[in-house]
Order: sequence, then structure tokens, then C-alpha cells
Amino acid sequence: MIGTALDIMSKVAPPRGAFVDHPVGRTFGPPHDRARNEAVLTKALAELPRFTRSGEIRDLHCEWQADGSRAWEDELRAEMLHDR
Repeated sequence: MIGTALDIMSKVAPPRGAFVDHPVGRTFGPPHDRARNEAVLTKALAELPRFTRSGEIRDLHCEWQADGSRAWEDELRAEMLHDR
């Protein structure tokens, strides 16, 4: 499983999990950003042989913004409220 909500992933305990620090619904990156989408998938597949136990979650160290900013949280929240 590749997921964006570490707290939920920890409770569900998938057999193998890869965490990316991206907005929910944008697991592989921004829409139409093929290079980034492929990079996230490549990282996730590369982790498969590194899993050593069931329920393990590995952080792929993928951040939405290169500088680590979490401004996207406010942007996503505003977008979700706008769609209501």
C-alpha cells in the first residue's frame, strides 16, 4: 500500500506500506506531472525487497514541497471547502 495518512496506515497495518508526505488524493504527486508520478512509484517499488516484517511502513521521504513547507494543507483545505 502507498499512502499519505501515516496515522491511519499505522492503525490499519497493511502487510507492507509506503508513506509519502503528500496531500490525500495526490499520492503520486501533482496531476499531469509524469516525472514526479513515476519517481514516487519507482521509490515504492524499490522498497519492496527491504521489508523485513509484516505490518512495516517505510517512509519514502517524498515531500510535496522541496523546502518541506506544509502550505499545501491550507490550499487543499480551501479547495475542499470551495467544492461544497
